[in-house]
Amino acid sequence: MRPLINFLRRVKHYTCGSTDDGHHSVFEFMGAQWLIEGSRAFTHEIIRHRVASYWQESQRYVDYSKQNLRYCVPANFKADELFNSLSSAYLNMRASEVSPENARYLLPNASCSRLWVQMNAREFFINFLPLRTGNGAFHEIRLIAWLMFDLIIKQFPITSEWVWQNLPKLHPDYCRGIKDNTDCRIKSIDDAFKIWGMKIPNNLSILMNTKL
Repeated sequence: MRPLINFLRRVKHYTCGSTDDGHHSVFEFMGAQWLIEGSRAFTHEIIRHRVASYWQESQRYVDYSKQNLRYCVPANFKADELFNSLSSAYLNMRASEVSPENARYLLPNASCSRLWVQMNAREFFINFLPLRTGNGAFHEIRLIAWLMFDLIIKQFPITSEWVWQNLPKLHPDYCRGIKDNTDCRIKSIDDAFKIWGMKIPNNLSILMNTKL
C-alpha cells in the first residue's frame, strides 16, 4: 500500500507541476470518450476540433421512416407545428420511395444526431473547454461542454481543479460581454442550463460552490 501511495503522490506532484509550468504535452497521454446527442447545429461546431476522433449518426443511411425523427431544441423553443410538418414531409417522401439520402434535405439543424467523441486531455482541457464554455460560445455547445466536463471531474480531479481555477485565463475572450465582477464560469453555466431547462449536475455544482 505504501509504494502505491508514494506513486500517487509523485503523479499528483508531476501533474500539478506540469500544469503550473505550462508543460501541457503530458496531457496527450490521457483522454476520454463521450457518447453525445445534440442538434446538427451543435455537431457542425464540435467537429471543427480536429485533434479528436468522431463517429456520427448518418442521415444518409439512417432511415427515419423506421424510427422517430428527433429534434434537439432549447426548453422554450416553440416549433412543434413546423417539426411535425417536416416529419410528415420526410415520411411522405420515403413512402414515395425517395431515398434517405435525398429525403434528408428536408431535415433542419434542429435534427438530433448521436455523436461519439474521443479527445486527449490536452485538447479537451486546454483547447476545447476554454473555447466552448466561454460566454461567447453557442449555448448548446456550451451546455454539452459543461456536461462533458462534469462526467470526468472525478476521473481527473487534480487536472479538473486546475482547469476550473484557470478557465478565464486559458482563452482571451472567455468573459465576452461581462464587464462587472461576475464570475464568468458561473454565468456561463447558469445561462446554458437555464436556456435548456436542465438541472446543473452534481459534480459541477460541487465545484461551483467550492472556494478554490
